[in-house]
Amino acid sequence: MSVDTGAAEKKNISENTSLTEKNNKLESAMVEVGSLVTYLAVSAVRYSVYAARAAAAKISGTAVPVASKISGAFKRTVSGIARIGTEAAEFGRIFRERIVSKGFGKAVLLQMSDIASAARGSKKFARSFVNHAVPVLGIACLVFVVADKASADYGVTVELNGQEVGVVSEASVIDEAQKVIADRAVYYDTGSEYITATLSIKPIGAQDEIFDEQMLADVIQEQIETQAPVQEEPAVEAKASEEESKALEIHSTDADNGENYSENAAEFIQTESGIDSNKIRAYAVTIDGEFIGAVAENSDIEEFLNEIKEEYDGEDIVSVDFDKNIEYTYERYVDPEQVVDPKEIIDLLDSNVEEPVYYEVQQGDNPWNIAKSNGMTVDELTACVATYDGERIDDITEYCPIGAIVQLSEEVPYLQVETTEEVTYSEAIDYEIVTTEDDDMYEGETEVDVAGVEGEKEVTALVTYKNGIAIKREVTSERIISEPVTKYQRKGTRATRTPVSTGSGGSGDYFWPVDGGYISAYQGDGRGHKGIDIAAPYGTPIYAAESGTVIEVGSGWNGGYGNCVRISHDDGNVTVYAHQSSIAIEYGDYVVKGQIIGYVGSTGDSTGNHLHFEVRSNGTYPNPTNYVSQY
Repeated sequence: MSVDTGAAEKKNISENTSLTEKNNKLESAMVEVGSLVTYLAVSAVRYSVYAARAAAAKISGTAVPVASKISGAFKRTVSGIARIGTEAAEFGRIFRERIVSKGFGKAVLLQMSDIASAARGSKKFARSFVNHAVPVLGIACLVFVVADKASADYGVTVELNGQEVGVVSEASVIDEAQKVIADRAVYYDTGSEYITATLSIKPIGAQDEIFDEQMLADVIQEQIETQAPVQEEPAVEAKASEEESKALEIHSTDADNGENYSENAAEFIQTESGIDSNKIRAYAVTIDGEFIGAVAENSDIEEFLNEIKEEYDGEDIVSVDFDKNIEYTYERYVDPEQVVDPKEIIDLLDSNVEEPVYYEVQQGDNPWNIAKSNGMTVDELTACVATYDGERIDDITEYCPIGAIVQLSEEVPYLQVETTEEVTYSEAIDYEIVTTEDDDMYEGETEVDVAGVEGEKEVTALVTYKNGIAIKREVTSERIISEPVTKYQRKGTRATRTPVSTGSGGSGDYFWPVDGGYISAYQGDGRGHKGIDIAAPYGTPIYAAESGTVIEVGSGWNGGYGNCVRISHDDGNVTVYAHQSSIAIEYGDYVVKGQIIGYVGSTGDSTGNHLHFEVRSNGTYPNPTNYVSQY
């Protein structure tokens, strides 16, 4: 909210400046008058001194008897001066009392009247007063004027629409009051000319209360809440603005009479401004800009929202907010049927709704564990929209690559809490990899000369969570704990019998042995299964999981393994690839990780196209999923 002073304020400031200049001129004139009176008083004293000197010169040659006369005259003079001093003191006392009770101007007139009366009664008194009291009175007036003006405090009177709302020590307090209102997060659409402030300067009296920015903000807000025009239709708004100005006159009159002027003004505006008299004033509730309903009081809603926020208060919590913007339009006229029980608004805010949730396929995922982890069947998962690299996947049970996006749906709270926390955590720093070519090694083979080591850094960030899931992260500081170490390796360039895959091959130490596919049967599964089955279409390439020597190439039934290859590796393990449609390498070949060794089929004891993959280690059958992960 801002109090729009505009051109009116500039005019008021100009008028205030002119008023201040007039006050300064008046004070200067009074000081000059006092100075003139003082000059006359000093001249009178100087003349008296000269007269005294002349008298002394005349009597200096007089005989001693004259001394007694001089002594008597001196005593009479001193007595007269004392009497004049007493009279002057009484005169000043009366003058001061009259200033307090009557004001300075009227006090001067009354004193002048007393002097005139005394003068008519005694010419001697008049001469005495003129010679002595007038200079004293002039000096007193000068001192009084200067002291009064020097000690006076001045303030800035603030008026809104012609009504004085308070006195502040300086104009900057008004700016601070505007900031206070803005901080209260209350929006008033008052238009550009409706609320204007008039400033004027005046001396601060004992009865004036000096407002600080908080007090002034309260008064301004009260004025706006009483005077702000209702934002209905443009034509109605214009008329309401004019009629509300009249209502403010009722406002002021009723205030003077001690009546409930807010209700009177509201009633006048409603009945006289052209607004439908059937409408009532209420709080309009909007959520993300959409009108939900109106309520007579919003305290219950505020209490509900605050209770939710209080549940999330904590030492590391920086802020608590909601994912939807809830606003109240202050005292808007609405149709009675738009007014609802606040509980209806609260029930909406406390309800659940269905909202699309997106899941990204991770390493090791397959349609069955994705469906299970999300509480749905495989058929329900298949019905969901799935895409990969922007292209639609027709059947995720046949093609489920890492990075595919599946659109799921779940019930979530209508109003979700967003908390921002300050979090400090460690984060790895990736190392660089320097690779050189080696023609003594087969394509696809690599040899590490210097192992890379990740660095570490301490990160402090503001993390925003929505229902416990981080949705935004703003790093505020980083501190390096350890620097990364560069990895140096060699890769082979010697050609192999069959192509070598350039894919990642999964996150395990061994390469994922099929181009795509998914695990359709795990080890064990109640039938003594020694490996895993990877389902894939007929003819899909099969890769060597690790570099090694081919120690078996079987065909036909082959004990149920069908067309099968066994490869021995340098780590002592042997990998087995069964049920191939055809084999691409020969016995004794040295193959490298990722090299094609055959193609998916269903030979031997098989009921569908898949690869049976085993890992054998010193006569045991470890779980292959400990060595490979689906890419």
